[in-house]
Parts: sequence; C-alpha cells; structure tokens
Amino acid sequence: MTIRLGFVGLSSQGWASQMLAPSLLQAPLNSAYTLAAVSTSNANSAAASAEEYSELTRHSVKPYHGSTAGIAADPELDFIAVAVKTPEHKTAVLPIIEAGKNFFIEWPAGKSLQETTEIADAARKKGLKTMVGTQCRQSRAIQKIKSIVESGDIGRVLSTTFVGRAPNPPLHVWGPKISERGTFTADAEQGTTLLDVIGGHFLEGFTHALGPFTSVSATLAVQYPTAELVDAAGNPTGKIIPQTGANQIAFTGTLANGAVASVHWRGGVSADGGKAGSPLLWVIDGEIGSIRIESDEPAGAYIHIYEPDLYLNGEKVELPQEGLTNPGRAWAEFAKGDTGNFPTLEDAVKLKQLLEAIKTSSRDGKRVDL
Repeated sequence: MTIRLGFVGLSSQGWASQMLAPSLLQAPLNSAYTLAAVSTSNANSAAASAEEYSELTRHSVKPYHGSTAGIAADPELDFIAVAVKTPEHKTAVLPIIEAGKNFFIEWPAGKSLQETTEIADAARKKGLKTMVGTQCRQSRAIQKIKSIVESGDIGRVLSTTFVGRAPNPPLHVWGPKISERGTFTADAEQGTTLLDVIGGHFLEGFTHALGPFTSVSATLAVQYPTAELVDAAGNPTGKIIPQTGANQIAFTGTLANGAVASVHWRGGVSADGGKAGSPLLWVIDGEIGSIRIESDEPAGAYIHIYEPDLYLNGEKVELPQEGLTNPGRAWAEFAKGDTGNFPTLEDAVKLKQLLEAIKTSSRDGKRVDL
C-alpha cells in the first residue's frame, strides 16, 4: 500500500529539498510513497512549496503552515516527515505524536538528550513507528564494513582509528565563518555543533558496523570563540558572533567487542586543507586483516552523504550501487515495514547518550563508562 506522506519543512531550499525529498519523487520510491501535503512556517512559503511539488508530482499537494497541528490532523496522511531546524524539533513533532501519526524526524531529533528522550517516550506511549534521519547506516561502505567484520575475514577487531575533516568554507558552519541562516549552529546549547550533527551522523553508522562503545575519554576544543557571518554567497557581512561549539573533537574509547577506538573530527580547515592528505581516513585492524576507508572529496568525511572508497587488505572493494542516495535507501527500508533496517528514536536516544558521555568526559577530564 502506498504511504501517503506529509512533509514539514519542505521549502524551496535547504537539506529537505536537496537531500531528503528528491528520491521520494522518483522511481522506485514514488510507487511506495505519495507526497500529499507540505507544511512550512508561513502561508506564502507553504503555497509556493505546494505549487512546486504539485507540478513535480503531477498531483495536488496540500499546503499547511504554522503549527504542525494542522498537517497532523489531516486524515488522509499516513506518515509525516519533519525536517526543520534542530531547536524547533520538539515543538514541531509533539503535535504529530499527539495526533497518533507515525513519523520521520531528521537527526539530531531534538537539541539535547533530554529532548530526544522526551520525544521518544511520547512516541512510545502512543505506539508509533518512528524513523530518524541519520543516513550513515544506509551507506554502502558501512554495510560492507559490517559484513566483513561479521564474516570474520579480518579476524577479531583489535582497533580502529578515524580522522575526518569538516571544511569551512565551503560549508559555512562551525566557524571560523558561519552563514547568516545558520547562526544557531554557533551556540552549543542549540544542539547543532560539529559533534552533535556530523559526529552523530557518523557515529550511528560506526556503532552499527562495529558495535557500541563501553567507555570514552574525550577532548573538545573551541578554537574559534567568535565566528564571522557570511551571506548566502559566502561574502563577509562585517558581523561577528560568539561561538561556543567545539571545532576539534578527539576521543578514544573501548568497544563492547574489546577493540580500542580513536576518533578525531578536525573542523575549521578550508577545503584546501585536503592537500595535506585525505579529508577522510579510517582504518579498522583485525588480527588477520584490515579495512581502510578513505575519500578525496572536500567534504568526503561526511560519509552519510558521500560514498568513500573501501579497501580490504589493500585491495579496493567495489561497492554495489542501485542508484539511490543514503536517504533514499532509508525511505526504502521504512517502506518494507517490520523487516526494514533503519534507525528509530530508540537508537537516537542511545546515540545521544554516547554524545553526552563525550561532552561529559571533556568537561570533567575523566573517562566515562557507558
């Protein structure tokens, strides 16, 4: 049966329109989902979005605006996707839960562990089916790593080391330059720091492939206590804002399988920083073999978006592709029903607990056990 979908936050630009929605409108997913309604912050943007997607889908898409209670009450919708700014997640999703609608929510699914837990608890009490948009689990590289590890081809995993760069520019977030539209990313209390967003996307895939952490010891550094605001074209506006989110994230830890892990996200460098080496280098060593994952894409460390190269014992492994993006693969898994493999709010809470342990360890200077 086709899933009749309502989409909150699907405007003409941004993550939802660029990454989340396109695969829903194309084969094969357009036979599993029907975009039936959109909801944005105001009447004008809702009307524009509804008109645009009515033309793209060749059927009528209803507009809603303001509170999500409107779209949530639509009896012709089976499922609602929420992709708004992180500080607005809780306010946007609670009316949908109250209406008893199954839903998707983009990561980080709330600006704090407390908010994510509250959302998850409310959904559980209603018996709702949820999906969280971390995307990394659907990476072909992550799936292959998991398969290799479980097959025993490299033996018992002993250690793993990940180093990734978060370039700035061209992505104007997490300092030293920040887009005017993304000023909230500079405030650690808004839950959209480098660790919260990119770290969370990656670590959901990491732990899916290699298993959970049992302890972490972390260092977080704010090397840019202020950030320069730039316009949509990247031009300086002359404005400076405070920044409290760390742009250097380094932590070690142990995994449940006994392996030792080291993870370092390096922010603040420009895309040209790749001249010093690959933007992504991830090595997994087993007793009898190793896996190496790397990418030369400027933002290639974002493996929830870009597919890296994978090598097994020095030999490149060709990863199967079916033409879907990671978000598209997630939608396809959800459409399978109970047999689908996708992250839920329960997974999101566990992931937020890991991120909170990393922050606590850095703040207190101690190892944190999970």
